[in-house]
Amino acid sequence: MLDLLVRNVRIEGETTSVDVAVNDGKIVDRGLALDYGAAQEMDGNGRLLIPGFVESHLHLDIALMNDWETPGRPEPYVSHYGLNAALERRRRQFTAEGIEQRASKALEMASRHGVTALRAQCHVDREVGLKHVEVLQGVKEKYADQVTVQIVTFPQQGLINHPDNAALFREAFRIGADVMGGASNLDVMGNGGIDWRSHIDAAFELAMDLNVDLDIHADLGLPSTVTLDELETVYIAQQTIERGYQGRVTVGHACTLGVATPDVAVEAITLIQEARLNIISQPDLYRLGREDTHNVRRGLTRVKELLAAGVNVTYASNNVRDALRPMGNFDLLEEGLILAYGAHMDTVDELNTILRMSTYNAAQALRLPNYGLEPGCTADFVILDAPSPSAAIIGQVEKILVVKNGRIVAAN
Repeated sequence: MLDLLVRNVRIEGETTSVDVAVNDGKIVDRGLALDYGAAQEMDGNGRLLIPGFVESHLHLDIALMNDWETPGRPEPYVSHYGLNAALERRRRQFTAEGIEQRASKALEMASRHGVTALRAQCHVDREVGLKHVEVLQGVKEKYADQVTVQIVTFPQQGLINHPDNAALFREAFRIGADVMGGASNLDVMGNGGIDWRSHIDAAFELAMDLNVDLDIHADLGLPSTVTLDELETVYIAQQTIERGYQGRVTVGHACTLGVATPDVAVEAITLIQEARLNIISQPDLYRLGREDTHNVRRGLTRVKELLAAGVNVTYASNNVRDALRPMGNFDLLEEGLILAYGAHMDTVDELNTILRMSTYNAAQALRLPNYGLEPGCTADFVILDAPSPSAAIIGQVEKILVVKNGRIVAAN
């Protein structure tokens, strides 16, 4: 007697509907007209079955700080740096209880939308100390049966601008952090300058000493021109190769690559592929390019060119209803449609690729074990009310069933 048997579902690449058998949190069989008894049996009615969505880059500790009901929230856009100043000002009012409530609601919303794994960026700095990490660790444990959470130590106030920072970040891993973070544009030195190479070096050294993966915000600016040596992602790729950390480094944003000339972009992408960097594109259409008076830029990395070169590319929500972006629903189908517009990915094959980017590609970036729909994989999957990935994105369809570790966690 199995725990769950899902009948008559479509899987991308297969010509006929199949049944999927689940027991003890694993997929144990997949095929036509499987002959098993099960405690629960569901009929997919020919709908699409996909592995669980993977939210690869989300600022979970500040999510939902804009409730759209409080007067003055969200604050009006002033400038790109003004948004960060608003965040710095407002986060001083955060309580542990408030962070816990908002993060819990965020995970419940994400789970309802089919997210079964999530990488959470989490503020670590001398002002907030380890409060955010401690709260998210508790939320991570509370929702372990719904969403697998990885906590990233995000240096909101810098990494190398104070001698005590390294010890603080080490302590974050002692109490439960999973991934070393970086954001060189936030590491402002005493003279007002930004030594982004030293920031990246320090992040690598901590990650490698702790034997954890590295996840860096890089190339968030949109200069008019950029050379190869000025691209932070190129330096990260070079350091990854030199230090032998291939496959363990993820770069979020990489927007500056989008303004590079074609020859510079080709060289950069070659290095990115050689370093086996994971690239996470946040559809930053809300923030970037807003000061442009003409030839307004989209603020996206070169998604199609990176994919064509064999780079593992995914996308993520990044900010959801917080000081840096007032929109979002923790819904990767929704974010995928935004990316389709912004990255000009409009063919059936490209839309199918977008869905793989938020599932298989994102799982690769998080190095999730036993991910997928083959027998032996963890039973994390979603039934979408559509016959194909492209139809799911275009139709923004319902997530009919969400299963985590073989257990139904949402039925919509």
